[in-house]
Amino acid sequence: MLLGVLLLTACQSDVLPDELEGSDKAVVGHTDSCYINLHIVNSRAAMTRATEAATAKENAVYDGILCIFEGENESTATLRSAVVIDQLINNPGNSSSVNITQRLAGTHTYDGHLYALALLNTTSTGFTINGNTLYHHGTSLTGKTIGQTQILQIDSVGSTDEHVGLFMSNAPQNGFIMPEITNGYLFDTEQAATAGSRLTINVERAAARVKVTNGSPTLSINLDGDPNRHPTVHRLTWALNNYNTQSYAIRYGSTSADNWATSITGAPISFDTTVPDVFDLYQQHSYKEGDYVYIAENTTDNATDQTEVIVEVQLKEGSFLLGDCYRYRFGNDDIFFTSAEKFIKYCKAGWKETFSQNSNYTLIKDKSADEVFKYYSFVINDVGSVAITITNESFTDEEKGNLRTLSSILSGLLTGYRDGKMYYKTKINHDTTHGVGVVRNNAYNLNVTNALGIGAPIP
Repeated sequence: MLLGVLLLTACQSDVLPDELEGSDKAVVGHTDSCYINLHIVNSRAAMTRATEAATAKENAVYDGILCIFEGENESTATLRSAVVIDQLINNPGNSSSVNITQRLAGTHTYDGHLYALALLNTTSTGFTINGNTLYHHGTSLTGKTIGQTQILQIDSVGSTDEHVGLFMSNAPQNGFIMPEITNGYLFDTEQAATAGSRLTINVERAAARVKVTNGSPTLSINLDGDPNRHPTVHRLTWALNNYNTQSYAIRYGSTSADNWATSITGAPISFDTTVPDVFDLYQQHSYKEGDYVYIAENTTDNATDQTEVIVEVQLKEGSFLLGDCYRYRFGNDDIFFTSAEKFIKYCKAGWKETFSQNSNYTLIKDKSADEVFKYYSFVINDVGSVAITITNESFTDEEKGNLRTLSSILSGLLTGYRDGKMYYKTKINHDTTHGVGVVRNNAYNLNVTNALGIGAPIP
């Protein structure tokens, strides 16, 4: 199997401004209410990969929370307060950034090293805010460090549905997560803040996007043993296996330099790939070519839990759909037959020279091929196994015993493909450096261009 895979990182174009880098930061001193001018950018420093622009729905922002941490440094700073970000609706998301003048309300003094964390599109995540207190599933996060906040598990990465949006949070940059609010970023009035310097917060989506497209391939499969006949794809659908729907609140265990992440612990949520009709009975579990799906990151090293794409192709020859097909494998023969009739024709042609030489058929070896294969039926079972029944009522009971043996042996050499459908699996590869894995804020595009071999009969 050869499946062409193009992996593109999503929305990675802006670099943090120089004033946010370095460690020589002044202590801020403002009491009670003050204002900050925010420039929230849902992108991050570009890697060495090509970039793919986000869609308007992926850029849409419907709500947000600004969290203020205070302490001597980022790692030891604790959550001091949180406020709902005003005026944050960025719908339909035509821009990858939004400017907000935000009031920081509270009953305390902002007088230490301050750091900013933005949580956007929190509807389906488990984050809520009451007053100036941030909660996660009802537990107050006041006094928590960024490390303790980072590993909180969000319930969902969100969706592009209206009033929900894809969850976004700070993108780790150059060894830090939260930009520091130095002198010059806090103001006593809204007017002064609007006219003053903006604090840039780079955010990224917790979701990764997966898409499969049909390159309209002619598959490298010979039909009925004819090297000049090859099938094409009539319809392509696909599904995901071993994918996460939950995620860390913030990309964990990574830096912008290596663009890697760590999956949440626990078993991934997956489709039931043992049921062959998952693509037929449960259409909500399968997608058409070109559809987008949003999932959480999965960078586990456990091969059995790595996220993979299952592609279903329904084959045709010319303008005719293939019906039930059969793969015959014996010795050096590996032939894909387009019908039971074509397989029986193959058996008849080889009866005298090949099949009848088997010692199991001593009593019928002198019968003609038409007599041996006079009546037959094929049944494809759920797992793709085939049950062949070959009968001829004019045979003696002993000869019928040879026919039953022939039926059993041929059944064991066949694999059945219902309605000309076959399945291919491929793991999602993040890049050539890290190999298999799914990382948030990236787009993984699989373009099916060919299949060098015969696929599986079931998902």
